[in-house]
Amino acid sequence: MRALLLEEPDKVPMFELEVQIAEKIVGKRLITGDEYRRLLREGKAEKLLRHNVEVQVEVCLKLGYDAVRIHAVPDLPEAIRLVRKMAPQLAIIGSADGTLSVPGSYADFAKLIHRMRKERSQLKRELEESIRRNIESAKAQLDAGADAIIGCSDYCTNSGPFLNPRDFEELIAFYLKKLVDAVHKKGGLYIKHTDGNLWPIIDILVSTGIDALHSIDPTAGMDIGEIKEKYGDVLCLCGNIDIGVIHRGSPKEVYEETRACIRKAAYGGGYILCTSNVVERRHPVENVLAMFKARDTYGVYPISRL
Repeated sequence: MRALLLEEPDKVPMFELEVQIAEKIVGKRLITGDEYRRLLREGKAEKLLRHNVEVQVEVCLKLGYDAVRIHAVPDLPEAIRLVRKMAPQLAIIGSADGTLSVPGSYADFAKLIHRMRKERSQLKRELEESIRRNIESAKAQLDAGADAIIGCSDYCTNSGPFLNPRDFEELIAFYLKKLVDAVHKKGGLYIKHTDGNLWPIIDILVSTGIDALHSIDPTAGMDIGEIKEKYGDVLCLCGNIDIGVIHRGSPKEVYEETRACIRKAAYGGGYILCTSNVVERRHPVENVLAMFKARDTYGVYPISRL
């Protein structure tokens, strides 16, 4: 929490949007997909919720994360209340967004362009309703005990944002700011996740009042050291260990990548160490552990600027 408030904690904290190697860490797997839907149909939502919460908490505690981002549960507020009982030492991150995201297909992109040109007023009414629902969801999660909310709509590809800055400001930032303001009013903090090259829209994104930016993707030209220099006085930075290195590199390479991130971004506080996306199923456990080893060696405050 001190890192999110741009302060220096005792050491660089760590969290992940998802840790997809739970079975390798605690011998249990997260229930998702068809099995998740089947259990819901069978009226076993409570069993499903408890199982997935327990798996996520156990993974975070065993690896040494400082926060857990709860997902894959049928009732987020109830899951957050359960986490608060099970692991009061962890910060809890809920989820709410509702803003436009990069379309999943060319057909969806073409449909969006048509609506932006021909049905803009109706589109904006739908966005207003989407944000209203997400504000209510965020409030319920904060009331249940969440410390922060993260939004996961992606705004950019590696080549840049999917909307031009004018449209981004009108159709995304305007609504995102409403959500961020509501979270702040409830005493929470807001983390914004988006992949890709953010440079053309980053000033607009910062102007919404977000407290932290995740994941500052190095494969899209987002250098965390440069972001720190330009925005470190107003944004907590979360990232940006290249998931390609975690996937294909050796533990030593991951260790060095982690050390470089800490040296670029941890000075003065306001930095949370994590991957540039999520811990994926294909990531070797030894490479994930190398991040913690480097953090424990180089991530203890005070940390000097490069």
